[in-house]
Amino acid sequence: MGTALQVEDREQRLSRARAALGAAERSAARWGGRIDRTALQSSAPSVSDPGAGPVAGPGAESADDGLGARLPVPGPLATLFPRGSLRAGSSVAIQGAATTSLLLSLAVAAAGEDSWCAIAGMSDLGLRSALDAGLDPCRLALAPADGDQRPQVLSALADGVGVLVLGPDLDPAPGLWRSLLNRARTADTLVLAATPPGRADLTLRAVTQGWAGLGTGSGRLRRRRLEITADGRGIAGHRTTEVLLPQVRGMIADAPQVREVREPMRLLRPVRRAS
Repeated sequence: MGTALQVEDREQRLSRARAALGAAERSAARWGGRIDRTALQSSAPSVSDPGAGPVAGPGAESADDGLGARLPVPGPLATLFPRGSLRAGSSVAIQGAATTSLLLSLAVAAAGEDSWCAIAGMSDLGLRSALDAGLDPCRLALAPADGDQRPQVLSALADGVGVLVLGPDLDPAPGLWRSLLNRARTADTLVLAATPPGRADLTLRAVTQGWAGLGTGSGRLRRRRLEITADGRGIAGHRTTEVLLPQVRGMIADAPQVREVREPMRLLRPVRRAS
């Protein structure tokens, strides 16, 4: 019994060390560095060791499962994601309406105050728009959607930034998409993509439910109501929520519940029968 407790305590310390190492790796990646993980590789007890504890079988939960860093998401979208956050190194596909707004909102929340964000495939996006969305231009890299060195550029970005956004103008090949996901998973880089050519860990689909601002036929369109559905890894079936955008600085907001307005029931007055 005591040996089993010692092994469990050792695994807990090892898990905490892996989590701290993951944060250090992301920090070192921003400066082009790498950290060797071999010092923290899990060593299974030897069969010949009489003091060895029980060895986990193939069906046991991995020590790294669920222990990776979690990245925040916009509050109105939290119900769409498992544990209300995103796992570093995962991928999210955005489809449907308001693709650019959703990509930028997720990127701003995930990048936080210290991570770099790289955007590729958004030729119409300017620095002013990125600033209005909440991105720090001092920690932002804009990459062109074309060029002979596009695969090399995207691979370098996947290795060195915290959040990589692939816009609708990029249209990468399936092979390049898989390569970027593998690199991002190793470097704990979050990948946000508009309609990628392959499968992502999570997929968000947005549908416009209506616009506001025109009033009685005059004015300007100021915001719209979106219904967003999420499915993918960690979600049983699908999840749905409604949001409003844009808000201040391009952020999104919870959509108020629309109450069905029913007309009051009118009672028929009895009619006297003519004599």
